[in-house]
Amino acid sequence: MDVRLPDGTIIQNVPDGTTKADLVAKLQGNGMAVPSEWLQAAPAAQPVKDAGQSINRGISDIPRQIGLTARYALEGPAQAAQIFTEPVAGLMRAAGIKTKPLGEIASGFADTVGLPKPETSQERVVGDATRLLAGTGGMLGASRAVAQLPGMVGTVGAGMAANPTAQLTGAVGAGTMGGLSREGGGNEMQQAGAALIGGVAGGMVPGAANAAVNAGKRLFNQLTPQQMDVQISNVLQRAGMDYSQVPERARQSLRTQMQDALRAGQELDPAAVRRLAEFQTIGATPTRGMVTQDPVRITQEMNLAKMGANSADGGLQGLARVQNQNNARLIDVMNESGANRGDPFRAGQQAIGAIQGRDADMASRVTSLYQQARDTSGRAADLDRVAFSTRVSELLDDAMVGGALPKDVESMVNWIANNAKPQGMHGSIPMPFNVDIAEQLKTRIATLQRNTSDGSARHALGLVRQALDETPLMSAPTVNPGNLPSVPGTVPPSPMQLGQESINAFNEARNAARQRFGWQESARPIEAALNGAQPDKFVENFVIRGSVADASAVARNAPTEEVKNAILAHLKEKSLGGAADEVGKFSQSAYNKALNQIGDRKLALFFTPEEVNQLRTVGRVASYMQNQPVGSAVNNSNSGALLLGKGLDVLNSIPVIGPLAGPALQNINITMQQRAAQNVAPGLLAIQPRQPLASGLLNPALGFSGGLLSAPPVN
Repeated sequence: MDVRLPDGTIIQNVPDGTTKADLVAKLQGNGMAVPSEWLQAAPAAQPVKDAGQSINRGISDIPRQIGLTARYALEGPAQAAQIFTEPVAGLMRAAGIKTKPLGEIASGFADTVGLPKPETSQERVVGDATRLLAGTGGMLGASRAVAQLPGMVGTVGAGMAANPTAQLTGAVGAGTMGGLSREGGGNEMQQAGAALIGGVAGGMVPGAANAAVNAGKRLFNQLTPQQMDVQISNVLQRAGMDYSQVPERARQSLRTQMQDALRAGQELDPAAVRRLAEFQTIGATPTRGMVTQDPVRITQEMNLAKMGANSADGGLQGLARVQNQNNARLIDVMNESGANRGDPFRAGQQAIGAIQGRDADMASRVTSLYQQARDTSGRAADLDRVAFSTRVSELLDDAMVGGALPKDVESMVNWIANNAKPQGMHGSIPMPFNVDIAEQLKTRIATLQRNTSDGSARHALGLVRQALDETPLMSAPTVNPGNLPSVPGTVPPSPMQLGQESINAFNEARNAARQRFGWQESARPIEAALNGAQPDKFVENFVIRGSVADASAVARNAPTEEVKNAILAHLKEKSLGGAADEVGKFSQSAYNKALNQIGDRKLALFFTPEEVNQLRTVGRVASYMQNQPVGSAVNNSNSGALLLGKGLDVLNSIPVIGPLAGPALQNINITMQQRAAQNVAPGLLAIQPRQPLASGLLNPALGFSGGLLSAPPVN
């Protein structure tokens, strides 16, 4: 580059970056004249020496800074304590007792021990901030100690000890701003205003810092879907919900809604996250009020929806339409599960038909077994009548129920014992006692036992049956007494063997009959189905309003799919009050009442665990949509919403003013709608306890009153 000197001389080819001092040295080295103004403006650079001098000054100043810190540590808590001591000291001064403020006493003690005083404006401002910081720290320590006490005193102490970080940063801000105002010549009111602004701004520093940190986390802390699933699962587990039961479609929506909070590591409200998961599970649209169940927000959302619905502006009707869409979604979920296919008459008809069909199959088997028993060759085998007579007498006498035995059975027992059956007026014939006669007697006993309600008679009949079962067959002559060689298959079976085969065949048939009769009498639905029950009320009587035992019998003996659909149709009918799907309003109270009347035990007989959980989820989500918790003030009369909505229409119709003011008000309401209906994420965060603004500024104000408003330090 070229450089022009003040006298007009041009020096060519000067290297770029050459300083004026370098150029002066170069000119002097070449014996050339140097302009006098260059020599005055370009003293020789001494960076090393200057740095060394700065270090020396800093080291020499360390003892002074330590002394100033010690002074502030004495004066700060003393000035803060003046809020308690000055009222007493003022009374003492009014009584003529001379006393100094506690802050002056602390300053005097610092002077006595030789602690340095702030001399420059910077030191005085730093001193103001440090005194307030020390005073606030002392007050926080004392407040924490007081918070341990019982009653109102402890409550006040806890309030004063809250938000320590905000109180400390607020103290620094108040001291700094108040000190700057004083150094700038501000009066006491100006100093107080500056300190107040500084305290508020300083108290906001922790929140702003946290927001910045959270924003950084959201930006840099990228989580995979698997990592988000782990965190969501842990949150839902705390709320008693199994994340594995949430459909994948709902999981994707949850990840989208919660990703910012998860990346920032913010604390989540498990109950709110569970509600959101339940909304996503059934495909409904939540609002922040529905998710948080906060009474104030629910009031605002419901009243705003009414206001929008009463306005002619479609832009204000978003929340009302969300409510309508959610109502339709609840009905759709029920229909998708099978409610629209439910027909109580068809379900009852199929259940009755299935029970009657099973009974017919069992009856056919009993008939077949009895026919097989009758076709056996041992029915004529004789039984030991003496053994029978002896045993039946012993059993009846021991139980003392001989008199309870029905006459026809008693007569037959006597005929067998006497081997004589009356014939005509005075005659008799021999009474056979073989397998066939015994089986006839057993059949008669079984019939009488089923038809009598007399316990003694039933017991006596059972004892006769026991004696029959224990009666042995009469021994028969040996077919091959000499055990001579014979051709296989030519020796007939013995009469005892044939008789036992007949007994076994009749026992099998009788057991089958007993099972059939026992099944018929095992449950009310079976008895009703076999005795002409009407199909249209069958499911209602024995499932919806029946006992668990009744419903279990239906589930074991009838097609469950039709019964399940009938249950769903019943639940939908109750929730809509009998109205059609297109015009019905889903009532969470009616639905949950009907669902609870059925109960989980009966539901589990016809639905899978996942299906039962969905039915419960529908009830809970409907409750979240329609609940008006204690503390809410929803205008159910619709009068206020009608006036507000019509008011906006009237406002829009006013010439000049309306077109200007109306859209602005509408935009405000639209914004409220969008936030309430769509911005659910803030409602998922755990509610942090808020302290009143005055609480956060209390200690800075105390420090200000004891420090900044005291006599200024003397330089």
